[in-house]
Amino acid sequence: MRKKLVALAMAVVFAAPMGALAKSCKGTIKEFDGKTMVVKIKGKCKAEAGQDVKIKVQKKAAVEGC
Repeated sequence: MRKKLVALAMAVVFAAPMGALAKSCKGTIKEFDGKTMVVKIKGKCKAEAGQDVKIKVQKKAAVEGC
């Protein structure tokens, strides 16, 4: 039982920082012309020119009120 608890604790300690080390950048699209996109980045970003990136567009939900 004790070995299982120690193994679980070690897994949590070593696995938790992996999500924080993932590269993540936030910004807004300033210009879009055919196949070229200019993005203004907010804050620091580890990405460099020429790297392949995957972009997810977040949809803003409409808030209805009275």
